[in-house]
Amino acid sequence: MPTVAENQVLALLAKEWGYTGPPGILDISDVVAALPLAPSETLEALKTLYASGLIDMNKLKSSAFLTPEGYDVARDNGETHSKP
Repeated sequence: MPTVAENQVLALLAKEWGYTGPPGILDISDVVAALPLAPSETLEALKTLYASGLIDMNKLKSSAFLTPEGYDVARDNGETHSKP
């Protein structure tokens, strides 16, 4: 079960997925800036989510996006948003 920080990351990426479509890609710096967490806590959450297969990253590890499994977890937590 994801931690509070991990759920916040999933929710943010799910929101992006809802606005721009799958897979909800955001730069890591944007994720860090958008969340009310310490940067180290956000980066640790990203690392854990990546290791568990709920998010993926580009080759340079500069952006993150949801996997379908990550979207399902965010949806199950009530964290998905559709376009207005």
